[in-house]
This record gives sequence, structure tokens and C-alpha cells, in this order.
Amino acid sequence: MRKQTTSASEKRIGVLARTAKEVRNYRVRKKLLVTALICLSLMVGMLYGVAALYKKTGSFTVSIDKYEMTKYGLTLSESRDMKHNSSHLNAKISEQLTNIAGETIDANVDMIDGAHNGENYIAYTFYLQNAGEVEIAYDYQINLSGVTQSLDEAIRIRLYVDGNPTTYAKTRSDGGGAEPGTTEFYSANVVMKGRGDGFTPGEVTKFTIVIWIEGHDPDCIDWLVGGQLKVDMKMNVVH
Repeated sequence: MRKQTTSASEKRIGVLARTAKEVRNYRVRKKLLVTALICLSLMVGMLYGVAALYKKTGSFTVSIDKYEMTKYGLTLSESRDMKHNSSHLNAKISEQLTNIAGETIDANVDMIDGAHNGENYIAYTFYLQNAGEVEIAYDYQINLSGVTQSLDEAIRIRLYVDGNPTTYAKTRSDGGGAEPGTTEFYSANVVMKGRGDGFTPGEVTKFTIVIWIEGHDPDCIDWLVGGQLKVDMKMNVVH
């Protein structure tokens, strides 16, 4: 009986077949690894979008024009006793906020003086006094600047004047008018304009401003991630 032997060429063919199979397996494993890394990156991106929907840098400021005028003077303070008054207030703010529902904001948000930011909203209370010698009227307005990533599409700004709140929002992006429960922004860069009449010497008006990103807004979506804006309020005597 003859013993079968394996030729050198047959051995080489077997080695080449195994090598080709190993290469195919390596390519498959590489594709799976790349796919897994892409999926992981997308998951991390989504988590970042939830955790840091809004980044605010800078400050909320309030200022008065023509403060140097004695007869028609206005002054600002973070306390009703007006002990530390000024023509300019600056609420130091540097935070990351996620979107929330406006109804979750504390009901007594306007009852605390100065800066009193809550979880995922900005709140600031201050006082305006007629420090002049005669009765006056004054104008005030809230402005937006430095808006990026269309953040203003989902922002809400609520202003309390002596305890009476009004919530402002940008006109709906579909052109359908005001967002539910809000008053439309006055213009693209001006949130609102108001006036105080019959402001007698020594009289004080209390203001509270609250800012948040409304989670129920249809425009509160991923493109807002990393968005920024600044808010300021200007006041001046009406002659």
C-alpha cells in the first residue's frame, strides 16, 4: 500500500488559503471596531447635547443714562433700602444651563434680592429709585446681543415689575405668532420696551428678570448646543 505524501506546492496553497482567511477576518473585525467607535462618538455627542445645551458667558447688566443729572436723577440698587446705589449693576454669571419647563421655576423667584440663580435658570432682582427732585417718567428696555447658534429661538425672558410678570419670547419660527403664554419680542434685538409714569422723588420700583431655555419650545433642538447670548437692560429719564 503506497503512503500518500503532501507536496511542497500543496503546503504552500494551504498556507495561502489560511492567510487569505485571516486577512478577511481582520478586515471584518476592523470594520466592526470602526462602527463601534462611531456609535460611541454619537452617543457621547448626544449626552453632551443634553448636559450642556446652553452655555452663557459674560453678564446681565442694568444701566441708567444721564445719571449725573441731579434734578432728574435715577439710581439702582440690589436692595430696597438703596444703601449701595449705582448707575450700573452687573450680575456676574458664567454658567452652563440645560433646557427646562418654565412652570418648574420657583413661584417666589421675585422675592429674593440680587442674583439668585436656580437650577438651570438665571434670576436677578434689583430696585430703581427716583433720587431726583421732581416727578418724572422713565423708559426701559431689554436688549439681546452676541446671539449664536440661534439660541434666541428657544429663550424665555420673564420680567417682574413690582411683582407683575410678563414672559417674552421670539415669534414662532413658523410665523404663527407668539409662543404659548408669551409676549413676542419687540424686534430682533430688543426683547421689550416699557415706561414708568408719575415716578415721584424717593419712590422705588422693584424689577426681577428671569432667563431660561424653554424645553417645550419646538426650536429647542440640537443646533442650540454651545449657543451664547448676552442680555442688558437700559433705563433713562423721559423729558
